[in-house]
Amino acid sequence: MKIFKILSQSFLRKELLGKRGLKFLILTGLTSVSLSACNKADYLDIDAGARPALSAKVKFVNARVSPGAVQFWDFTRQVTSTAIIRNGSTPGYLDTQYGKVQYNVTEGTGTTYKASYLFGGSSIFVQETDKASFAGPNGPIASYYHTLFVVPKLKSSKLNPGNTDSLVFVYDDLSVPATGKAKIRFANFSPDAPKLNFTYEGGTPVFTGVGYGSFGDQTIITYDANGKAPANIPGLSWKTLGPFKEIPAGTGLNFELRNAQTNALITLPNNSLSNINLEAGKIYTIFISGAQSGNALFSATVIKHTKEDQSSQ
Repeated sequence: MKIFKILSQSFLRKELLGKRGLKFLILTGLTSVSLSACNKADYLDIDAGARPALSAKVKFVNARVSPGAVQFWDFTRQVTSTAIIRNGSTPGYLDTQYGKVQYNVTEGTGTTYKASYLFGGSSIFVQETDKASFAGPNGPIASYYHTLFVVPKLKSSKLNPGNTDSLVFVYDDLSVPATGKAKIRFANFSPDAPKLNFTYEGGTPVFTGVGYGSFGDQTIITYDANGKAPANIPGLSWKTLGPFKEIPAGTGLNFELRNAQTNALITLPNNSLSNINLEAGKIYTIFISGAQSGNALFSATVIKHTKEDQSSQ
């Protein structure tokens, strides 16, 4: 299996969050498949006709502010057959190319890219160690499970002014949680919301200090004034970029959002964090989207991740 040089994703994060003096987060993610699945010798030892087709498994999510439904593409191939509505997602994981891949997003039947980014590309999860270049994890990997979110961009792109949105890419750790537990992760995709605490009703925290474009408890990658990341990033792994946390499963669970600085309760117009069912043994992403300021679309969405659910969309 050919190993490509990593192309950093720091450009994406700069467009998403801005440049000056900020801590940037590179969002790639999580998998449930052993790295041995990509062993070159094992794969090539099998007769060509008997080799399984290699692909990256990707779940696509529309977390934009704009109400328009979207299609996802890898390079010039449309991956989704049905347009994904706002806060919607593909039912399962779709096969896409792996390695160095350009993912694109179009709206409705249009052909203009609302978001476009080149990810990749190594055959395993690694980080560049050459500080002279942009350091960061790679993109889609064969046999891994990933989620790709299209989210609103905070600042317009000078190079591509038609790109009104950004892409956030994470790996999905689909290992089964402990008995009686569910796994959840939390993301803040509301462009004008403050840093958020995601808590149980009453304020007991689950995730704290989650800023825009970020996941709770993820590894933070800092950049210096020249846009370079450290050669080695403590705690960086495929599990720490969009991490899941195990919590007790249950029905009718009520959660809250709180301002991370003031602890003030933040109200969701449709009470979309109330009466949540989290099944034991299941895995979920909960994300916040829409503009908080006077917007009825400000809401929480729960999506379920199932390894066996290979979508034919």
